[in-house]
Amino acid sequence: MLNTAKNPFDRLEDEDRFGPWPEQSLAFLEMIDRTQFQKPRCIALEGWDTTTIKLVSEKDQGSRAAPRTSRDDSHAVQNLLVGLSETKLLAGPSTPHAVDEMAAALFAKSPNFAPAIEAMRVNAQLKIRQGARWLHFRPIVIESEPGAGKTRFVHELGNASGLPLIYLDCATMNTLTPILGQDSSWSHSRPSEIMQAMSASRIANPFVALDELDKLQNHGRNAHPKPSESLVGLLEATTAKAHLDHYTQATLDMRFINWIILVNDLNRLSKPFLDRCQVIRLPKLTAGDIAKIAAGEIERRGLEPELVAPLAKAVRSGRITSLRKLNKALDAAEAASARPILN
Repeated sequence: MLNTAKNPFDRLEDEDRFGPWPEQSLAFLEMIDRTQFQKPRCIALEGWDTTTIKLVSEKDQGSRAAPRTSRDDSHAVQNLLVGLSETKLLAGPSTPHAVDEMAAALFAKSPNFAPAIEAMRVNAQLKIRQGARWLHFRPIVIESEPGAGKTRFVHELGNASGLPLIYLDCATMNTLTPILGQDSSWSHSRPSEIMQAMSASRIANPFVALDELDKLQNHGRNAHPKPSESLVGLLEATTAKAHLDHYTQATLDMRFINWIILVNDLNRLSKPFLDRCQVIRLPKLTAGDIAKIAAGEIERRGLEPELVAPLAKAVRSGRITSLRKLNKALDAAEAASARPILN
């Protein structure tokens, strides 16, 4: 599995989790083949109970796409479109009870994110009551102080849901190309990391985490002062349903993505962007909060209870002031406890 701290292709080993398509069944293949662009199709056959979707419009699928400006570029575009044109699954917890279980698993590991977990739980269950048979919730922005554990939280969300996570560190970006891609007629063009990951995956509703979007500095031509303004179309279902991808120039249905935006300062995001999201402001953690979380983590990880007192002392003395530092200390203790005792 690839390292998500450096690469967006996280948890894409779909066949290991969802199994291979039952290709021996002609009836199943016929139903898959009937899946259409922008029209989710429910399939209950051969032990499968799932929903499929086509992300690419018929005129843009596979080799139907218009040729690019150079042979090498055309080959890259075609390869990307082949993956995007495959029938995709809409997956994840698909009943209110399953969503509750996911939320409980998340809360056990990230109790300080309770307001965000509850917002996602309530909205996902609303979508299910409205007819969805897959996990989906309204885009969510989570604001917290540095070191609150936002990055760890989104990775735990991917684990709890079973869905792929496409993680993008926006603080390292100086353009929106990793998110939106760049027109392939330009020199040095490249596809977005989101499109690359979705082309490689069988899942149409992954999580896309934009970490520290408030720190993104867009130095591209005609850049907006607040880069988030350029992403509004991806959050609005009516426009995301027919999103024109810059790199492939294909029309794609991107409305099933579960967007999670992690920031330290909401004021750096545009108002139209925030208007399309659930906005959660996490309160600043007190020393008591961190000590309580430490005690819970020690029990959950199966570490020695004797660790509680020294960690609580480290929190009170100011040596541990964030969950980032706490988790580093706990990870070190866990690694030490796993080492064999040498005689």
